[in-house]
Amino acid sequence: MAELPKLVRVIDTESTGIEDDAQVVEIGSVDWTGSENELGNAKQTFVKPTIHIPATASAVHHITDDMVAEAPAFEDAITQFEGAPIYAAHNAAFDMRMLKIKAHWVCTYKVAYECFPDAPAYGNQVLRYWLDLAPLPEWIGSLAHRALFDAWTTGRLFERLLFEKTVAEMIEISRRPILLRSFGFGKHVGVPLAQVPRDYLDWMLRQDFDEDVVYTARHYLTFDQGTR
Repeated sequence: MAELPKLVRVIDTESTGIEDDAQVVEIGSVDWTGSENELGNAKQTFVKPTIHIPATASAVHHITDDMVAEAPAFEDAITQFEGAPIYAAHNAAFDMRMLKIKAHWVCTYKVAYECFPDAPAYGNQVLRYWLDLAPLPEWIGSLAHRALFDAWTTGRLFERLLFEKTVAEMIEISRRPILLRSFGFGKHVGVPLAQVPRDYLDWMLRQDFDEDVVYTARHYLTFDQGTR
C-alpha cells in the first residue's frame, strides 16, 4: 500500500437500534493528524430519523425523539463528516453500514483483539480502563454511548494501537474476519479452538453464524488438522 495520508477521522454513530432498517440519531468525530497525543476538530450533531427511537435504544444512548426533533436529516448531517481519506471506528462494520462513507476503514475492535490477547474484553470502555488511556477532556461530558464521547475514547485507543501496528497494517487487519481464540457461546464456550471437535466445527458451518465464527471454524477445520 502506498504511503497513507496522516489524517484519520475517528467516528461514532448512535442509532435507533442494530436492525437492518435502523437509522442514525447522532454522529460524532475527532481527527488524528499524526501529532502525538493530539486529537482535534471535534464534531457532533444529532440526526432526525424518519422512525421513532425505541426505548431500548434510548436506554443505551439516552437520546429521545424530543432531542432530535429539530435536527437535520441524515443526508444533510453527514456532509460535515465526509471527505477524510481514512476512518476509524470501534466495530467499524456497523458505522460503515450506517454512514455509507467510501474510504479506508480501521476497526479498532479487530485490531485490539489481535494486539491484546490478554484483555478482559474488547468494548472500547473496557479497553479505555484496562490500557489506562489518557483521560478525556472535561468538556466532552461523561456519558458513554454518546457519539462524541465514544469517538474520543476510540481515538485514544487508536493512538495506543499505533504502538503495535502501522495504519496500513490496521487497515489490512480490519478488512478480514477475526480468527477467534475461543467461542463465547455454546457447549464449547471458552475452550481453545484446537480442542473443539471436528463434528462441532462442521455443524457450525451449516448454521447462520457471523463471519468471524464461520472464518474461525473453517480455519481450524482446514489448517490445523495436524495438531489434533
